[in-house]
Amino acid sequence: MLKRLIFICCMLFSFGANAAQVANIEYVHKLILSEYGVNVPYNPELKNPKYVANMKYLLTAIDVANHMLNNGVATSYGTGDFATEHAADTVVVNQAVKDLVKNYKFFVTTTPDTESFEFSISASGIFYIDWGDGTYKTIKKTNITATTYSHDYATAGEYTIKIGGHATGYNASANVSAISFYKNTNVAGIRGSVGGVFSTIKKSEDMLVQPRFYNMFSSCTNLASTIPSELFDGVRGAPVAGMFQNLFNGCGALTGEIPSGLFAGINGAPASNMFGSLFMGCKGLTGEIPSDLFAGIRGAPADGMFRDVFHTCKGLTGTIPPELFAGIDGAPANSMYCRTFNGCSGLSGTIPVGLFGRISGEYKISIYHGTFQGCLGLTGSIPDGLLGNLYGAPMAEMFRDTFLSCSGLTGEIPAKLFGEMSGNYAIRMFYQTFQGCKELTGSIPVGIFGNLYGAPRDGMFSNVFGGCSGLTGEIPRRLFGNLSGAPASKMFDYAFNGCSGLTGELPRGLFDGISGNPASGMYSYVFAGCKGLTGLLPVDIFGNIYGKPAASMYAFAFSGCSGLTGEIPLGLFGNISGAPAASMYANVFEGCKGLTGSIPVDIFGNIYGKPAASMYASAFSGCSGLTGEIPLGLFGDISGAPAASMYASVFNNCTGLSGNIPSGLFGDISGAPAQDMYSQTFARCSGLTGSIPSDLFAGIDGNASVRMFYATFIGCSGLTGEIPSGLFGKISGAPQIWMYSCVFYGCSGLTGSIPAGLFGVFDGAPASEMFFRTFQGCSGLTGSIPADLFAGISGAPAYYMFYSTFDGCSGLTGSIPAGLFAGISGAPAYYMFAHTFSGCSGLTGESAKINGKYLYDIWPTYYGATSTYRGCTNLTDYADIPAVWK
Repeated sequence: MLKRLIFICCMLFSFGANAAQVANIEYVHKLILSEYGVNVPYNPELKNPKYVANMKYLLTAIDVANHMLNNGVATSYGTGDFATEHAADTVVVNQAVKDLVKNYKFFVTTTPDTESFEFSISASGIFYIDWGDGTYKTIKKTNITATTYSHDYATAGEYTIKIGGHATGYNASANVSAISFYKNTNVAGIRGSVGGVFSTIKKSEDMLVQPRFYNMFSSCTNLASTIPSELFDGVRGAPVAGMFQNLFNGCGALTGEIPSGLFAGINGAPASNMFGSLFMGCKGLTGEIPSDLFAGIRGAPADGMFRDVFHTCKGLTGTIPPELFAGIDGAPANSMYCRTFNGCSGLSGTIPVGLFGRISGEYKISIYHGTFQGCLGLTGSIPDGLLGNLYGAPMAEMFRDTFLSCSGLTGEIPAKLFGEMSGNYAIRMFYQTFQGCKELTGSIPVGIFGNLYGAPRDGMFSNVFGGCSGLTGEIPRRLFGNLSGAPASKMFDYAFNGCSGLTGELPRGLFDGISGNPASGMYSYVFAGCKGLTGLLPVDIFGNIYGKPAASMYAFAFSGCSGLTGEIPLGLFGNISGAPAASMYANVFEGCKGLTGSIPVDIFGNIYGKPAASMYASAFSGCSGLTGEIPLGLFGDISGAPAASMYASVFNNCTGLSGNIPSGLFGDISGAPAQDMYSQTFARCSGLTGSIPSDLFAGIDGNASVRMFYATFIGCSGLTGEIPSGLFGKISGAPQIWMYSCVFYGCSGLTGSIPAGLFGVFDGAPASEMFFRTFQGCSGLTGSIPADLFAGISGAPAYYMFYSTFDGCSGLTGSIPAGLFAGISGAPAYYMFAHTFSGCSGLTGESAKINGKYLYDIWPTYYGATSTYRGCTNLTDYADIPAVWK
């Protein structure tokens, strides 16, 4: 309620007022009615209502008008007692009425660079604006539609804008604000009471008309003051939908503590979205959450009532007040506590028992979606019954992200945390619920997800226990209920990812009933990092899957499951048939060193068509226990242009594989290289033998790509024979980083000469690590280094470009070709020629030159030439080579 106004006109009145023009009673009342829409009651039964008005009568009329504007109760006061004493000058009467409510209540400070300013009003009434530069505006607004008011300043500067007056009506839409500064980046500070101008209007004892402040300061990114404690003085009674929604959303510069009693005048049952996103993004707010902030809210939940209230308020500290939502009592509502404390990393202590009031009823959409997400400081156990007495059929995203990243929570998961659930699965219902809660302990409670049945839904259990490394025991057989239907996208991806404490064998029937075409990410990362799981892989663990591959369908499914043993079951992935999909089997068995036996030839199904990115990347990487030969046809009938990482690291560290690399293993690949396409494909497969098939990469034709053959055969010490001429197809264009780095590193069994033109025809500046360790350790290679091996490379040196390229190639003979590095010129780069010919004791003739000058003469003080010619004692100028170069 506004305080009683003090008028300057009072100083102008005296019992000796000028009576040249007189104002009668009827005139005074009509003037107030026309100016403010307030019909001040007076006694119409007076013998003559046109009697001149005395000063006491005038002031009484103004007082009553103010009282009515502040929703007070007015009574008839006009009597003959006041009608005949002293006359009022009409000019004075007019000024007094004009100044009736011209007292400023709310103040906005602008940023120092303000050239213009605007805001909107969605209310009727009379309003006064002092723009802060000596300019004033009176607004008589008869409608409630949104109207924008703006002002241009003569010079840019900091101004204090004053707002006064009083609203007489409001727009009833939930998505409007009585006054709005939405996205005004010139708002720097606020003080006073906006409720003093836009207060609750009392129509009768039973009817209040409420202002809304939806989006009032939303996205005012430069609002850097504290929140005034009296901001909403004058606003009282029951909340209405969207009343304070998005009030300070995005005001990241807002400072100070949230005032206690900020909403003290609000009392009543929750309304939909009443406090939704209230302080969202206000990372500058500090201090504890006031325990009485929502004290007046009592009753059954409403949709979105506390959604995102403190979202990303990372500066808030202290414990969550136990009584914060104490007045809530009733059946759940959609999104009622969705992301309420999301990102409040500064909050600490345990989650209070009964925090959410007395909730009892059927599940609703997103009821606890992300409620505590990112609350890293919360500690202790999750209280039993925290989420209320819930029951019924699951709803979409109802517990999505609820405790995501709450890494400080400890203890066991309460068995009935999610209530009594029975019904069909819902979309993302438990998506990331406990992800990152690494300190939770104990076994996963049997029946925690209730009695679920029906067809899978997208993301329904995605990441539900991801990163919960403290959970122990075996996975309950019927944990996920009774599935029956086709796979859904990401239905179980990351479900147990990183649950390194889980033990025992994978239960048969865990995903029983799933039958149909694959869906993207359906089992990606499902058991990744579960190193405690043991025993054989159940052949039916993934149900009856058939049809075309889907992106990431089994990516990382068993990655890091080092405790799994035995052979890979034939038919594990169902009857897959069709064109490759991106990452479809990427890293599927990565690190499964306990798996044994040969790789089933049709483990991946009947795959045919164009390559897809990462389709088999790291599929068997680290599976050191696998034995036997690589089956021809393992990857299906692939044909078409290369795709990024398509075979990257597929057999990396498979030290137990043996036999020859099958000719045609990768199908009919033809076209321009792709990034990482064969990066580390056979890396460290020391058991492979025989010659490298000449057609292995024959179809490659086009511009070089980043890491295209990086470490492809690194550590394949069992490979023999000569490097096939044209092994890498027809590579051309500008060099790329790591393009042939380490490709034959450690291939000590290779023999014969390095083929001329092996790496293609280049045209461009050097790239870092382009020939880093390319032939290092290839002690069986013989003959001379081809003169055109690096032809076409021209420009300034790059880091590590020829680092250890021929290091340890003791069988190479003849002279270093005069034009081997002919195109290189410019300032030296870090370790560009370090160890390049180290250990090449068979080389003869002069050391390397560029345009007739020795490398060491071109770069005499080059600090990165470490051991370039170490052991090359047969070079004719060896004695002249500076010490740093040998």
